[in-house]
Amino acid sequence: MDVGNLKHDPKIADRLLIELEDGSVIAKRDFEIHLPKRFVDSGMAVVGETVTTPAVLGLVIPGDSYAPLVSLMDITLVPLSIREVAIKGSQYLVLEFTKGDTVIENINVLQEPNQPYAYYMEFLYYAKRPWYVVENALSSMFDFAASESGDPVGSSPQVMRVYMSLMFRDPDNLEKPYRYSKAMLEGRPPVIVGLNNSGLLIDGTFPKIMGGYQRDNTVAAIVNPDDRVTDLEKIIKGVPV
Repeated sequence: MDVGNLKHDPKIADRLLIELEDGSVIAKRDFEIHLPKRFVDSGMAVVGETVTTPAVLGLVIPGDSYAPLVSLMDITLVPLSIREVAIKGSQYLVLEFTKGDTVIENINVLQEPNQPYAYYMEFLYYAKRPWYVVENALSSMFDFAASESGDPVGSSPQVMRVYMSLMFRDPDNLEKPYRYSKAMLEGRPPVIVGLNNSGLLIDGTFPKIMGGYQRDNTVAAIVNPDDRVTDLEKIIKGVPV
């Protein structure tokens, strides 16, 4: 399936969904929801007569527009039909809905304090980002963790945003953060790498060698020698910071 011609519409949910007093969500028009098949393969989602899945959904109006719908909770969807397609080299489930269908059984769900950890491992540590999760949606994923999961992540949302700023790399040179790149000034998207990629994300030879993943980090330290001295290395060498 080619999704390259779809435009990103941040307000698409208002065009597609309406919440009823009983907590159910109804379709205002025909549309699709996309989910990575790996959600099912890994046990994150369960498919039967309904689909119970983490609320990391791709709302799609075929041939028109899309946007992610992300929340730190599991929800139950009630699709009219389900099919499997390949998108950008990965398998996805396409859930179809028509006008008037129940989309979500009930948005009033139990809070799950461990939900942020599952999202962290899937989308940050391993950077398994579905095609529809744009950079801004990823950056804001944990902003409302306290109200959505019942447990805040860090002392403020900025904690997770710092991690994500490390994940966003210069597409012309993965050794450089995206925030320092020419690509950002030109409006080109970053390359997103997982937090498990310590060889790229850790600055300085000493921190690389002293941390985990010693083999990978040692190779990274040799292949990409430092061009500056970090504050931690100055402290280790006894040089005033």
